[in-house]
Amino acid sequence: MSEDQLQHLLTVQDHDTRLAQLRHRFDTLAEREVLRDCEATQNQLEQQQQDCKMQLLEHRRTFNRQEEFLVALETRINQEEKRLYSGELTSTRDLLALQHEIEGLQMRCSEAESDVLELMEQVEQVNATSDALDKQLAQHASHIADARQKLASAEAEMQTEIDQEVQARHTAASHIAPEVLADYESLRKSLGGVAVARLREGICEGCHLALSTKELDRIRKLPVSEIYHSEECGCILVPV
Repeated sequence: MSEDQLQHLLTVQDHDTRLAQLRHRFDTLAEREVLRDCEATQNQLEQQQQDCKMQLLEHRRTFNRQEEFLVALETRINQEEKRLYSGELTSTRDLLALQHEIEGLQMRCSEAESDVLELMEQVEQVNATSDALDKQLAQHASHIADARQKLASAEAEMQTEIDQEVQARHTAASHIAPEVLADYESLRKSLGGVAVARLREGICEGCHLALSTKELDRIRKLPVSEIYHSEECGCILVPV
Protein backbone atom coordinates (compact mmCIF):
# COMPACT_ATOMS: atom_id res chain seq x y z
CA MET A 1 0.00 0.00 0.00
CA SER A 2 1.32 3.41 -0.91
CA GLU A 3 2.14 5.99 1.72
CA ASP A 4 -0.50 8.23 0.20
CA GLN A 5 -3.15 5.53 0.69
CA LEU A 6 -2.05 5.07 4.29
CA GLN A 7 -2.39 8.79 4.96
CA HIS A 8 -5.88 8.80 3.45
CA LEU A 9 -6.78 5.77 5.57
CA LEU A 10 -5.54 7.61 8.63
CA THR A 11 -7.71 10.58 7.71
CA VAL A 12 -10.74 8.33 7.25
CA GLN A 13 -10.02 6.73 10.61
CA ASP A 14 -9.90 10.17 12.24
CA HIS A 15 -13.29 10.96 10.74
CA ASP A 16 -14.72 7.60 11.86
CA THR A 17 -13.42 8.16 15.38
CA ARG A 18 -14.91 11.63 15.42
CA LEU A 19 -18.22 10.30 14.09
CA ALA A 20 -18.35 7.67 16.83
CA GLN A 21 -17.77 10.40 19.41
CA LEU A 22 -20.42 12.65 17.89
CA ARG A 23 -22.99 9.87 17.72
CA HIS A 24 -22.29 8.95 21.32
CA ARG A 25 -22.76 12.59 22.32
CA PHE A 26 -25.99 12.66 20.28
CA ASP A 27 -27.33 9.62 22.16
CA THR A 28 -26.25 10.98 25.56
CA LEU A 29 -27.23 14.62 25.25
CA ALA A 30 -27.90 16.22 28.63
CA GLU A 31 -31.12 17.61 27.18
CA ARG A 32 -32.27 14.04 26.48
CA GLU A 33 -31.74 13.08 30.12
CA VAL A 34 -33.62 16.19 31.25
CA LEU A 35 -36.55 15.21 29.03
CA ARG A 36 -36.48 11.64 30.38
CA ASP A 37 -36.62 13.00 33.92
CA CYS A 38 -39.50 15.31 32.99
CA GLU A 39 -41.41 12.46 31.36
CA ALA A 40 -40.73 10.18 34.34
CA THR A 41 -42.12 12.84 36.68
CA GLN A 42 -45.13 13.28 34.42
CA ASN A 43 -45.76 9.52 34.48
CA GLN A 44 -45.59 9.55 38.27
CA LEU A 45 -48.03 12.45 38.48
CA GLU A 46 -50.39 10.77 36.01
CA GLN A 47 -50.24 7.55 38.04
CA GLN A 48 -51.01 9.47 41.22
CA GLN A 49 -53.92 11.15 39.43
CA GLN A 50 -55.16 7.76 38.29
CA ASP A 51 -54.88 6.47 41.86
CA CYS A 52 -56.98 9.44 43.02
CA LYS A 53 -59.64 8.64 40.46
CA MET A 54 -59.73 5.02 41.60
CA GLN A 55 -60.01 6.14 45.25
CA LEU A 56 -62.85 8.51 44.37
CA LEU A 57 -64.65 5.77 42.49
CA GLU A 58 -64.31 3.41 45.43
CA HIS A 59 -65.40 6.15 47.87
CA ARG A 60 -68.48 6.87 45.76
CA ARG A 61 -69.40 3.20 45.74
CA THR A 62 -68.96 3.00 49.51
CA PHE A 63 -70.87 6.26 49.95
CA ASN A 64 -73.79 4.95 47.91
CA ARG A 65 -73.86 1.73 49.92
CA GLN A 66 -73.76 3.68 53.17
CA GLU A 67 -76.56 5.98 52.03
CA GLU A 68 -78.69 3.00 51.05
CA PHE A 69 -77.93 1.43 54.41
CA LEU A 70 -78.92 4.66 56.20
CA VAL A 71 -82.18 4.91 54.27
CA ALA A 72 -82.97 1.31 55.14
CA LEU A 73 -82.24 1.95 58.83
CA GLU A 74 -84.33 5.11 58.93
CA THR A 75 -87.20 3.33 57.18
CA ARG A 76 -86.97 0.47 59.67
CA ILE A 77 -86.91 2.90 62.61
CA ASN A 78 -89.98 4.71 61.30
CA GLN A 79 -91.79 1.43 60.87
CA GLU A 80 -90.91 0.19 64.34
CA GLU A 81 -91.83 3.54 65.95
CA LYS A 82 -95.24 3.37 64.28
CA ARG A 83 -95.69 -0.10 65.74
CA LEU A 84 -94.57 1.18 69.14
CA TYR A 85 -97.25 3.87 69.23
CA SER A 86 -99.92 2.13 67.21
CA GLY A 87 -101.39 0.27 70.16
CA GLU A 88 -100.78 -2.98 68.36
CA LEU A 89 -98.60 -4.18 71.23
CA THR A 90 -100.17 -4.28 74.68
CA SER A 91 -97.66 -6.36 76.57
CA THR A 92 -95.16 -4.33 78.58
CA ARG A 93 -92.53 -6.92 77.78
CA ASP A 94 -93.15 -6.62 74.03
CA LEU A 95 -93.17 -2.83 74.23
CA LEU A 96 -89.85 -2.76 76.12
CA ALA A 97 -88.31 -5.20 73.62
CA LEU A 98 -89.44 -3.07 70.69
CA GLN A 99 -88.17 0.07 72.40
CA HIS A 100 -84.81 -1.61 72.93
CA GLU A 101 -84.70 -2.67 69.29
CA ILE A 102 -85.47 0.89 68.14
CA GLU A 103 -82.69 2.25 70.33
CA GLY A 104 -80.28 -0.26 68.82
CA LEU A 105 -81.34 0.76 65.32
CA GLN A 106 -80.90 4.43 66.22
CA MET A 107 -77.38 3.70 67.53
CA ARG A 108 -76.52 1.90 64.32
CA CYS A 109 -77.97 4.81 62.37
CA SER A 110 -75.82 7.27 64.30
CA GLU A 111 -72.70 5.18 63.64
CA ALA A 112 -73.57 4.97 59.95
CA GLU A 113 -74.04 8.74 59.79
CA SER A 114 -70.57 9.19 61.36
CA ASP A 115 -69.15 6.81 58.79
CA VAL A 116 -70.76 8.84 56.00
CA LEU A 117 -69.36 12.11 57.38
CA GLU A 118 -65.89 10.57 57.66
CA LEU A 119 -66.20 9.26 54.12
CA MET A 120 -67.20 12.72 52.88
CA GLU A 121 -64.07 14.17 54.53
CA GLN A 122 -61.95 11.53 52.77
CA VAL A 123 -63.59 12.41 49.45
CA GLU A 124 -62.80 16.08 50.05
CA GLN A 125 -59.15 15.24 50.77
CA VAL A 126 -58.84 13.10 47.65
CA ASN A 127 -60.51 15.84 45.58
CA ALA A 128 -58.04 18.38 46.97
CA THR A 129 -55.15 16.08 46.12
CA SER A 130 -56.56 15.55 42.63
CA ASP A 131 -56.92 19.31 42.07
CA ALA A 132 -53.32 19.86 43.20
CA LEU A 133 -52.15 17.12 40.82
CA ASP A 134 -54.07 18.76 37.97
CA LYS A 135 -52.18 22.00 38.62
CA GLN A 136 -48.84 20.17 38.79
CA LEU A 137 -49.57 18.34 35.55
CA ALA A 138 -50.48 21.59 33.82
CA GLN A 139 -47.27 23.22 35.02
CA HIS A 140 -45.24 20.16 34.12
CA ALA A 141 -46.66 20.12 30.59
CA SER A 142 -44.88 23.41 29.95
CA HIS A 143 -41.65 21.97 31.38
CA ILE A 144 -41.88 19.01 29.02
CA ALA A 145 -42.60 21.23 26.04
CA ASP A 146 -39.56 23.35 26.92
CA ALA A 147 -37.38 20.24 27.41
CA ARG A 148 -38.48 18.83 24.04
CA GLN A 149 -37.73 22.12 22.31
CA LYS A 150 -34.26 22.27 23.84
CA LEU A 151 -33.59 18.65 22.91
CA ALA A 152 -34.72 19.22 19.33
CA SER A 153 -32.42 22.23 19.09
CA ALA A 154 -29.47 20.31 20.54
CA GLU A 155 -30.14 17.34 18.25
CA ALA A 156 -30.31 19.58 15.20
CA GLU A 157 -27.00 21.17 16.13
CA MET A 158 -25.37 17.80 16.71
CA GLN A 159 -26.84 16.40 13.49
CA THR A 160 -25.30 19.26 11.54
CA GLU A 161 -21.88 18.35 12.96
CA ILE A 162 -22.47 14.68 12.14
CA ASP A 163 -23.55 15.47 8.58
CA GLN A 164 -20.46 17.64 8.06
CA GLU A 165 -18.23 14.89 9.40
CA VAL A 166 -19.91 12.29 7.20
CA GLN A 167 -19.30 14.47 4.15
CA ALA A 168 -15.66 15.02 5.10
CA ARG A 169 -15.26 11.29 5.64
CA HIS A 170 -16.81 10.57 2.25
CA THR A 171 -14.40 12.98 0.58
CA ALA A 172 -11.40 11.38 2.26
CA ALA A 173 -12.61 7.86 1.42
CA SER A 174 -13.00 8.76 -2.25
CA HIS A 175 -9.19 8.84 -2.53
CA ILE A 176 -8.84 5.24 -1.35
CA ALA A 177 -9.05 2.18 -3.59
CA PRO A 178 -12.31 0.23 -3.00
CA GLU A 179 -10.50 -2.98 -2.03
CA VAL A 180 -8.29 -1.12 0.43
CA LEU A 181 -11.33 0.60 1.94
CA ALA A 182 -13.13 -2.75 2.21
CA ASP A 183 -10.16 -4.25 4.07
CA TYR A 184 -10.08 -1.23 6.35
CA GLU A 185 -13.79 -1.54 7.16
CA SER A 186 -13.42 -5.23 7.90
CA LEU A 187 -10.43 -4.63 10.16
CA ARG A 188 -12.13 -1.73 11.91
CA LYS A 189 -15.15 -3.90 12.65
CA SER A 190 -13.03 -6.71 14.10
CA LEU A 191 -10.95 -4.31 16.21
CA GLY A 192 -13.88 -2.44 17.71
CA GLY A 193 -13.75 0.73 15.64
CA VAL A 194 -10.05 1.63 15.33
CA ALA A 195 -8.12 0.02 12.46
CA VAL A 196 -5.43 2.65 11.75
CA ALA A 197 -3.35 4.48 14.34
CA ARG A 198 -0.42 6.86 14.38
CA LEU A 199 2.97 5.72 15.56
CA ARG A 200 4.22 8.81 17.33
CA GLU A 201 7.52 8.92 19.19
CA GLY A 202 7.55 5.14 19.45
CA ILE A 203 4.04 4.93 20.91
CA CYS A 204 1.04 3.35 19.20
CA GLU A 205 -1.89 5.73 19.53
CA GLY A 206 -4.26 2.79 19.09
CA CYS A 207 -3.33 1.02 22.32
CA HIS A 208 -1.06 3.76 23.77
CA LEU A 209 1.77 1.29 24.35
CA ALA A 210 5.43 1.95 23.55
CA LEU A 211 7.18 -0.28 21.04
CA SER A 212 10.58 -1.70 21.84
CA THR A 213 13.68 -0.09 20.32
CA LYS A 214 14.31 -3.27 18.36
CA GLU A 215 10.80 -3.25 16.93
CA LEU A 216 11.00 0.43 16.00
CA ASP A 217 14.28 -0.21 14.22
CA ARG A 218 12.69 -3.05 12.25
CA ILE A 219 9.76 -0.83 11.23
CA ARG A 220 12.10 1.88 9.96
CA LYS A 221 13.76 -0.65 7.66
CA LEU A 222 10.50 -1.86 6.14
CA PRO A 223 9.62 -0.75 2.59
CA VAL A 224 7.22 2.19 2.50
CA SER A 225 4.58 0.06 0.77
CA GLU A 226 4.59 -2.64 3.47
CA ILE A 227 1.86 -2.48 6.11
CA TYR A 228 2.82 -2.94 9.73
CA HIS A 229 0.29 -4.03 12.37
CA SER A 230 0.70 -3.36 16.07
CA GLU A 231 1.40 -6.60 17.88
CA GLU A 232 -0.66 -5.39 20.83
CA CYS A 233 -3.87 -4.00 19.32
CA GLY A 234 -3.68 -5.12 15.68
CA CYS A 235 -4.00 -1.60 14.22
CA ILE A 236 -2.23 -0.58 11.04
CA LEU A 237 0.50 1.79 12.22
CA VAL A 238 1.34 4.96 10.33
CA PRO A 239 4.58 6.65 11.48
CA VAL A 240 4.24 10.42 11.91
